[in-house]
Amino acid sequence: MGLILSSLVDLQAIENQVRRTEKELRKGQRQVKQQQYRIEQLQATIRANQEEIKLARMQYDKLELDLKVREERIAHMRVALNSAKTNKEYSTVLTGINTDKADNAKLEDQILALITHIDSDQAACKEIEENISQENEKLKIVCEDVEKRQKVTNVELEKQLEHRCEVYQKVPAKFGVMFDRLAERYDGEVLAAISQLNGGRGDYSCGGCYMKVPLEVANSLMTHDNVIICPTCGRILVLDKNPSQTSSA
Repeated sequence: MGLILSSLVDLQAIENQVRRTEKELRKGQRQVKQQQYRIEQLQATIRANQEEIKLARMQYDKLELDLKVREERIAHMRVALNSAKTNKEYSTVLTGINTDKADNAKLEDQILALITHIDSDQAACKEIEENISQENEKLKIVCEDVEKRQKVTNVELEKQLEHRCEVYQKVPAKFGVMFDRLAERYDGEVLAAISQLNGGRGDYSCGGCYMKVPLEVANSLMTHDNVIICPTCGRILVLDKNPSQTSSA
């Protein structure tokens, strides 16, 4: 392998290291975000419960007012009942009292149900608040752990980037530009090693897209320091340092 391809192989190696390190940094950031998201979900739940409690209390106040109005009306009707002059009048007032009593019983059931609902939501809110407190403690621990790891990782990344810059300078400019473009396209996997198929009888395939590569391409890589692009996927082809033969189906 000539100087150009060797320099590209070295660049690929350090590119892989840089991207693994950057991935590790992003992993730490995701851990923090995931913990923050759990807290946000709990906070959203408690807000929803608090809104339900607010609405239930409004409904409770309305029912209490309705109950008070009906009880006052019953009291007035009882006075009217005692002063009724005819059986018809007495019967009408008594019916009104009984009707309001029945309605009041329904209101009391609704009020009791609302009180139970409010108590349940308040208990749930208290539990969620405790969970939020616990999750905030976890977030603090996660942030501290991630911060420690990222300090070490950032130092490592800085060294790797310096090394990448040194290696990059050894690559001819036009191939460096090509490498960067392909790195963006293939998430850093720029080079593809060709390997021989069919029990070593001449056919080769690209390690990136696994499509067949002409024999003359393999011969050129063995004898010349040429940068050859896979006609299918566009990656830069190199010889496999550890060739393994596989039989075709």
